[in-house]
Amino acid sequence: MTKNRFKLFYISVLLLLLASCTNSSFDKEIEQYDEKLEVLRKEYKIPSVSVAILHNQEVIFSKGYGYADIENAIAATDSTPYRIASVTKPIASAIILKLIEEGKLNLDGKIKDYWPGYIEHFDNTKQWFEENLPQLIGLMSEYDYTRNDITLRHHLNHTSEGVPGENFSYSGFLYGRLSMLVDNVSERDFETRVREDIIQSLNMSNSLPMQTDTLKPEILNRLAKPYYLNMKNEMVLGGYPETSLGAGAGIISSVIDLAKFDIAFDNNQLISQKSKELAFTPSRLNNGEQIPYGLGWFIGKYKKHKVVYHTGYQPTFSALYLKVPDKNVTLILLANSKELYFPFNEWLSKRQIEGSPFAKEFLDLFITE
Repeated sequence: MTKNRFKLFYISVLLLLLASCTNSSFDKEIEQYDEKLEVLRKEYKIPSVSVAILHNQEVIFSKGYGYADIENAIAATDSTPYRIASVTKPIASAIILKLIEEGKLNLDGKIKDYWPGYIEHFDNTKQWFEENLPQLIGLMSEYDYTRNDITLRHHLNHTSEGVPGENFSYSGFLYGRLSMLVDNVSERDFETRVREDIIQSLNMSNSLPMQTDTLKPEILNRLAKPYYLNMKNEMVLGGYPETSLGAGAGIISSVIDLAKFDIAFDNNQLISQKSKELAFTPSRLNNGEQIPYGLGWFIGKYKKHKVVYHTGYQPTFSALYLKVPDKNVTLILLANSKELYFPFNEWLSKRQIEGSPFAKEFLDLFITE
């Protein structure tokens, strides 16, 4: 072997050794989480849970547990479509941040300047609530849409209520209105951007922008059935949540499709690294106080590691999308009842991600000090 060939051989061996060290196997952790996930599913009486785990932008584990359709004994898989509830928000954030990169929006631009029918929309919405669903008027009670200083940033980080920027108050309703903002500034409306820029572009073959979309009926036919626990603590078939699409909820997807979104997001295919870092940075109130939310993502910490995540909750569906950036690992969970979120609402509402045993088990296994 010549000296040059020996050098090349030596370098190749070193690279292989380095790769084996950096791409460490999680076989043991996956096996333990696999077992624990089924135990938790049964403990909280969830009909079906689907999971995807990613490391270094690769799916290292995906699976379905239980039944997506109990009555017809249809087992869940990693390709089962679910309503993803508020996990729609990180996707909407990516679309909006892209529009900012394109110069169509400014993060600190005033909402009313981008939305000609803004005041009229909220006038009509408030009137409709008062006449038809007065119990929902609280969704707007602290939102003074007549103000001249509510910005896109305030909506994206949930600080738009009261004096803008003074308080953090999570509002899926107000965040959801951002889809209408996109409709006004873009040549393609929000639904089209979800379909073309996210679902089609990333080949998310088990996904639809919303449940009223009939372009791919086979996805609707496979959509997980909605369930809830009745007063006798029995799992019974329920109804689907509101079927329309907004920036806050509405998308149908599977864990394997959301993994495609996650990979593209991490690889800066959807937005720039600068925009991603902005989304993952905790926002601050007017007084400088840090809040546990960036732009479309909750921001937390566990074992001294930064975690970014979003939960999803509707009466018959729930979800968890959790990332640990410095470990380059991601957990995606989708379920066809609210029990992936609701039993832990007291902790999650305080932004304590470890309050969810589904999250804590994952973090304890995959995150070391």
